[in-house]
Amino acid sequence: MKRTAKRFLSVFLCLSLLAGSVALTAAAEAGELKLLVATDTHFQCAADLGELPAPETAQYTDGMTEQDAALFYYASSQGQMNFESGAILQKLLDDFAAGEEDFLLLSGDLTGGGRQSHLALAQLLRENEQKSGKRIFVVNGNHDCAAQADERHISMPEFCEIYADFGYAEARSRHAESASYTAELNEGYRLLAIDSCIYGADDGELNASVSAWIKDEIAQAKRDGKRLVAMMHHSILPHFELQPMIPNYMDHAASLADSGVGLVFTGHLHANDISCAETESGNVLYDVQTGSLIASPNAYRSVTFQGDTVALESRFITEIDPNRLTADYTPAQWDGLTNDFADYAYRYFEAGVCKWLNRYLGSPYKVAKMLKLQPDTKAYAALETLMSRLGAAVQLDLYGDGMTVEHIAALGGKQIAQSDCEKLYQVAARIMYGFYHGNEAETSDARYTELLLDCVKASLAYGACTLASPNGQAWEPAVAVLARVNFCRAAEPAVLSLAQTLAGGFTDDLSYAQDLDTVLVLNEPAEQGDAVPLSLFVKIWNLLKEFFIRLFA
Repeated sequence: MKRTAKRFLSVFLCLSLLAGSVALTAAAEAGELKLLVATDTHFQCAADLGELPAPETAQYTDGMTEQDAALFYYASSQGQMNFESGAILQKLLDDFAAGEEDFLLLSGDLTGGGRQSHLALAQLLRENEQKSGKRIFVVNGNHDCAAQADERHISMPEFCEIYADFGYAEARSRHAESASYTAELNEGYRLLAIDSCIYGADDGELNASVSAWIKDEIAQAKRDGKRLVAMMHHSILPHFELQPMIPNYMDHAASLADSGVGLVFTGHLHANDISCAETESGNVLYDVQTGSLIASPNAYRSVTFQGDTVALESRFITEIDPNRLTADYTPAQWDGLTNDFADYAYRYFEAGVCKWLNRYLGSPYKVAKMLKLQPDTKAYAALETLMSRLGAAVQLDLYGDGMTVEHIAALGGKQIAQSDCEKLYQVAARIMYGFYHGNEAETSDARYTELLLDCVKASLAYGACTLASPNGQAWEPAVAVLARVNFCRAAEPAVLSLAQTLAGGFTDDLSYAQDLDTVLVLNEPAEQGDAVPLSLFVKIWNLLKEFFIRLFA
């Protein structure tokens, strides 16, 4: 009896080891997987958008060039092409249907949050699946679900119900308290869709319950011999030095990497960027972030998995079907949208930067909200005067006669760089666009940082004088005095070095240099760049080091 039991145990152990070996072999030889990845589609249907606003009712357009104001008065302050979102999304879906990729992943912020937009988008995705015979999978972003449902907004359970056909109905496993799930892609690969949202807030998190569920799903995938393809909305790794992150992000990143998940697709920041980090055990995790589909440069990615190798190709929407446009455009707008969409989208992005500056610097909107000031109070009226004059100061023309940035800088003894920009917001947009597009070292022009700093210095000199003047008029002798202080040559190198360092802290690549087209090997350290810093101390040290390198270079 004992001998029989021992034989049985030996056979059982052999079979167990063999099963484990087969599972590992299956995972190692998972075959090929081709998919498209897009994010932050922010789709809005006509019912949620309403009519295109009239030019005279448009907000935050002060300081735009005459041409921009005529075309882009309706621009979003976030640079999102809301009225064009349906046509842009349809072009992505058409490319997906016609391409060789088998799956489309949408990693959050599917809509602007409207209930009708969610219902319309689900129907649009359903029609595409029926037409193409291909599968689409989604996960929610911070704009998708409200803390509580109402007539206009949906809750997380409703999100899962509306998008049941796109991951939730066929999920192999679903987390009970979030919109996280796993679903089969093909014989070798399984999708791990992670809900990183705090409903009703922009910030994200991976709470204890979600984290425990992720660990269980990773373990199950290993037992099943499946490779996991992970996506979530918020970043799991920082992409620039001063980026706000989810709590305990490095613990979560290390847990994923050490468990064998080498790559996560993310969104949220509207930028094409890849970051990587290496754990103490030597395992590497890549955070592959994709830009917003409806903001210039209107990016998405084609991805091919082959074992440990992941080939990434960035693609951009450069044209749309005009028949998908529903707004009542002017002839000039229509011409730009249909004949040179990429140029129109970039200039729309520039106008969005102008609106953002006006909204946060030129109006009391943000500060009053922070200070909880009511519009009908004296304090609010005083703040409105202050902010309006500051806003006017950053709306100066760059070049020409009168109170321009060029003239004020000359009063301070500085000759500013020449460019094809007319306003400060266009200079700021040039700097930001390098980050949103990706491969900043190749797509950015460093001279714009100095030009932006000169614009700020001139605006401060001008703005200070208008604040001291009862009628808001700047007295040139006073502007000249302040300009000489702001453009002091002795302080110029230090100020410029500090400005470049701080600007880089918001826009420069933090680690992996190739953000657009590259091949990642998941079981090897990255060949380009350093791993991201894993602590606040390291971040601060890196910024200080960068400052002194720039200062004494």
